[in-house]
Amino acid sequence: MKKEVVKRVVLIAGGSGLIGLEVQKELNKCGHEVRVLTRKKDPKAPYFHWDPKKKEIDREAIRGVHVIINLAGAGIADQRWSDKRKEQIFNSRIKPTQFLHDISQNIPSLIQYISASGITCYGYEDPIRLYKESDEFGTDFLSTVVRRWEEVADLFSPQQKVAKIRTGVVLSEKGGALPKISGTIKNYVGAPLGSGEQQMPWITLKDIARIYVHTVNEQLNGAYNANSSNISNAKLTKVLAKKLSKPLYLPKVPSFALNLALGEMASVVLEGVRVDNSKILQTGFEFKHKTIDEALSFIYDKNEK
Repeated sequence: MKKEVVKRVVLIAGGSGLIGLEVQKELNKCGHEVRVLTRKKDPKAPYFHWDPKKKEIDREAIRGVHVIINLAGAGIADQRWSDKRKEQIFNSRIKPTQFLHDISQNIPSLIQYISASGITCYGYEDPIRLYKESDEFGTDFLSTVVRRWEEVADLFSPQQKVAKIRTGVVLSEKGGALPKISGTIKNYVGAPLGSGEQQMPWITLKDIARIYVHTVNEQLNGAYNANSSNISNAKLTKVLAKKLSKPLYLPKVPSFALNLALGEMASVVLEGVRVDNSKILQTGFEFKHKTIDEALSFIYDKNEK
């Protein structure tokens, strides 16, 4: 017998991004009331104005809210990592969370806070290890960002349940890494990066949105790795080229070239980590796309019909 879903009022920060839009759709399917925070002035419902830098928010947005989902944060790989950009990556996650915690004191109905987080938290020290949520954080820049991000999210505890969704690389034709990789393959310049052996924890856009909804429906608490599986850079390049019916002519892109082009940010594509997803599975969640072939078929074949 299917469990009846308790309808919640869910407020999403960062809800107009790639993941946020999909989370909205999945929440609506379950009958939840969805409100979205936006920096735009005079938005139309379900969007409500906020500006965490100025500590402004439409008070109507928080009235009767049961769950806050925070997806806000500057893109990790959108720009080269200058000192200024690294500061933006850090502050765009920490400061909005602090502001949401401040206003949560005026939301007596709030029972759960759900924060986006990153699988990059484990660092790249041991590429063979299969990391679990109980493992220690790494010491590199992204690990440090995620550690602080989760620490600030934990400010909501013990007043509310706090769930942290440690997200892998999200695969979608709408944005993120996949269009960039497929674009090189379509233009006959696709190739594995560095050694090609670095592991990439991945998940489809559909499944990451479903994990957020599952977290709301089941009132989960704690950190969860959100990845369907792990795949090497070389294998992903190969199976994607096959799916697109394109040949791979070029040799591997050497690490030194990527380091020259990307600087410190090259670690995002040259280093890898393997993570375990058994904890989220133990809550009753089931992935729709468990293999990379299933994921790519879902992403590309539906567009051909």
